[in-house]
Amino acid sequence: MLVLHVNTYDQEGGAGLAAWRIHQGLQHLSIESRMLVQTRTSGEASVYERDTRLARALAVFRPYLDMLPLLLYRHRQQAHWSVEWFPVRISRQIQALHPDIIHLHWICRGFIDVPALASFQRPVVWTLHDSWAFTGGCHIPGDCLNYKERCGHCPQLGSRHAWDLSRWTWNRKRKFWRDTPLTIVTPSQWLADCARSSSLIQERRIEVIPNGIDLNQYRPVDKQEARAILGLPQERKLVLFSAMNAIYDMNKGFRYLEAALRQLAETGWHDRLELMVVGQSAPSPPVKTGVPHRFLGVLRDEISMRLAYSAADVTVMASVQENLPNSIMESLACGTPVVAFNVGGVPHLVEHQVNGYLAKPFSIDGLSAGLSFVLSDEERWRRLSDRARDKIEREFSADKIAQRYQALYEQLLSEN
Repeated sequence: MLVLHVNTYDQEGGAGLAAWRIHQGLQHLSIESRMLVQTRTSGEASVYERDTRLARALAVFRPYLDMLPLLLYRHRQQAHWSVEWFPVRISRQIQALHPDIIHLHWICRGFIDVPALASFQRPVVWTLHDSWAFTGGCHIPGDCLNYKERCGHCPQLGSRHAWDLSRWTWNRKRKFWRDTPLTIVTPSQWLADCARSSSLIQERRIEVIPNGIDLNQYRPVDKQEARAILGLPQERKLVLFSAMNAIYDMNKGFRYLEAALRQLAETGWHDRLELMVVGQSAPSPPVKTGVPHRFLGVLRDEISMRLAYSAADVTVMASVQENLPNSIMESLACGTPVVAFNVGGVPHLVEHQVNGYLAKPFSIDGLSAGLSFVLSDEERWRRLSDRARDKIEREFSADKIAQRYQALYEQLLSEN
């Protein structure tokens, strides 16, 4: 059995990491697994880019070409939105690799246009890492439920019209995917419920298989040693906030954490607490947290991330909407409790007052109370830390997740 994973990136971003871990897990099970990506960042022989010089050159421009229709909407929000309209000839390359199963992951930024899925001629498994597959173009719909019907009047586009770009994209998906055999996998029950409520894919087979993690790569490191290596203070409680474009991505909710830290600073934590941010450099103007803070930039290797998680006393996830965040999984695997809003798939990872703290969305008081709960009692912190690692070992090891995908592949092949 040959499984071909199709993802825009091989190891970048949450979806890239999730796809990469499934790919490696299958290889550990002696299943032939390859990846086809738009932009390759690794030198692995099992990872393929587009097969012609022109296609590789176009890969640089495809994200910008895909965004051209959005220029018609001057009042659109700065949110993740994809059209996938620019034609792409990828089916021939896929067929040339002779896969038994095509496993799609995150395929946007101009990588695969909407009609292409109808031409693959193989069983297709599609792991959703956000909501794009069942919306008219947005990746994170927030409070908007238009995807349950047929989109239009898109609030992220700032559109007042029913027949807008979101309706056009939704109609294209319905037209080309109507008779395309797709098996949908979601990493969280929450995302599965959203998918089942969507008129686009609610009649598909939808399975829930969580993301996995390499427990050898993400494991606890001695806290003092990790801080010494990263040049972090030994005497303070360290709060970690980790996200790409951490401050400016509105979905990541840094504004809530910023306010919660100011609140804690006013209650006596100002000289005992420090924030470290992973995912961007220091912004201008500077943030106003009320406590010391430092920006570690983008840490691109797992060793550095393991050190950052282990150096922290707590990781904060203040997102407005999340599926099954890798950063929470990685933090818990390193024995670092997590404080997060009770949204999306987060409660599948964080158990309230067991391995972290779930705050009421989007309560600043709840976020500060969660930080105080985790940090104010050393013995309680140790219990939370032990249970954090135990949760990931029991439910989310990469090998166990790969076995579940193997069973799904074999079932689909037997049916075809």
